[in-house]
Amino acid sequence: MTAAEVDLLVRGTLVDVNTGTLRDTAVAVDDGEIVALGERPATREIETEFVAPGLIDAHMHVESSMVTLPRYGAAVVPKGVTSVIHDPHEIANVLGAAGVRSLLADAAHTPLKARITVPSSVPASHLQDGGATVDATEVADLLDEDRVVALGEVMNVPGVLAGDEAVHAKIDAARQRGLPVDGHAPRVTGSDLQEVARYLDNDHESIAIEEAREKVQAGMRVYLREGSASKNLADLVGLVDEVDSRRLSLCTDDRDVLDLVEAGGVDAVLAQAISHGVDPVEAVQLATINTAESYGLPVGRVEPGAPADLVLLSDLESWAVDHVVVDGVVDPTADAAEPPASAIATDTVRFDPVDAADLAIEHEGPGPVTVRVVDAIGGLQTGRMEASVPVSTVVAAAEASEGGFEDGSEDRSEDESAASTGVLAADTEADVLPMAVVERHGGDGGIGRGFVHRLGLDRGAVGSTVAHDAHNCIVAGVDHDSMARVANHLREIEGGVAVYDPAAEETHSLALPVAGLMSDRPLGAVRDDFEVVEAAARDVGLHHDGGLMELSFLALEVIPEYRLTNNGLVDVDRFDYVDVIT
Repeated sequence: MTAAEVDLLVRGTLVDVNTGTLRDTAVAVDDGEIVALGERPATREIETEFVAPGLIDAHMHVESSMVTLPRYGAAVVPKGVTSVIHDPHEIANVLGAAGVRSLLADAAHTPLKARITVPSSVPASHLQDGGATVDATEVADLLDEDRVVALGEVMNVPGVLAGDEAVHAKIDAARQRGLPVDGHAPRVTGSDLQEVARYLDNDHESIAIEEAREKVQAGMRVYLREGSASKNLADLVGLVDEVDSRRLSLCTDDRDVLDLVEAGGVDAVLAQAISHGVDPVEAVQLATINTAESYGLPVGRVEPGAPADLVLLSDLESWAVDHVVVDGVVDPTADAAEPPASAIATDTVRFDPVDAADLAIEHEGPGPVTVRVVDAIGGLQTGRMEASVPVSTVVAAAEASEGGFEDGSEDRSEDESAASTGVLAADTEADVLPMAVVERHGGDGGIGRGFVHRLGLDRGAVGSTVAHDAHNCIVAGVDHDSMARVANHLREIEGGVAVYDPAAEETHSLALPVAGLMSDRPLGAVRDDFEVVEAAARDVGLHHDGGLMELSFLALEVIPEYRLTNNGLVDVDRFDYVDVIT
């Protein structure tokens, strides 16, 4: 019997992730599905060196890329990334369940297969004010949406351990639907880990191989992360040789637009794993079938009956992509139409203009004063430290927005624009700088004030409305006036990242008006603006290792050790506020 003609036949060396081997074969595709491994008459035939399944990013937040999901897909699909497991936790913290549904609407406008995990920790804690709450009832409703594959990372580990009813109601809702539960358990070990592993199926927060090994031994799947701020792969990749690597996956978690354009998504993590000595076929398993099996997905393998998501490669070890096939369509982004405007809301940055005095900590008496400081030690991590800072007798409170005051006036009297009260100031020689977090969701406008070490600024200020997880407006700088200028500029452009350089009297920014987190513009335009902002940040001294991405995590009050929220300084281990002044 003569086989029927198929739409597409691809010949090459198959990266068979089911068996962990390489073999020469043909892949027959018809109507978007792999129908056979073997020769078939075909309308179109392609010869290639290697055929691999489309890659899957095991855990990511598209918001960190600073572009919307269709724009993200345009960047990664040509690199062989055909699916992502996306946790829209950041959108949910700004816009709640409605924001998640808006993102689901955006997902229809990209060939990238975005599978969604329902945000479980909105807000991340009671220690900061975000824009929304997603309660257990809303979580249960979202779990029934198409494209949803799991409960998103459970960040409230203390709640899991304490038997918090609201936390466990969300976990139970996922279990009732047969869905996995993503974990978030940094530094959790011993008996606490054993308890957490009863409820959480995976974790992506390990930074040391000992931590990751213990989680695998407790039955959890471990995701090896290489993002823009958290670069953990080199420290964890040795685990591939210690445990059954089918329990491991690759993820990016958070990757900014520069890394996205210059390096790619999880494809870059795969190539890096190979460069660290991981067998290429095993590396492909880490980014395909392992993750697919974590979430019960039909993708991530090349076999009859699977969706035809293929990567055609001229070289496997360097991951040199010639063509990408998604649901049988070759190179689906090549001639793609411009996506429609994002369904996600704008106009989400709502706080009153601030002046220098609003961002400063008042102090009566002489200095220096000993303060608790957020030590930005690198990646997502922070440390505790104490430092002595001087007392400044005057804070210039001149209005900082470039467009003047909200009422249209251009200046104020000296009495109105200056405060004679002493305030705690920067110690630039010790690299201890003032920092502030302004509630930006239209609530009470509360401002948390504190200090940060290791940003490296020698003048001006930097700021962002991307400030995990509540995404308030975070600013840090050498002086409070510069900080106020940045905060007010971010307010005017409806969110983004910005740098003020007093030497040039210039403010450079990237506007991110979509929820104050993303831009709807083409990828290249967003990259170009972010490069300008990054260059301006380097000019004023910001350390480039973490850069502006690291700044965005200094308010993340669920990862040790000190963080600053709009309500004040948080000791994460105590999970409570502490005074800035000791």
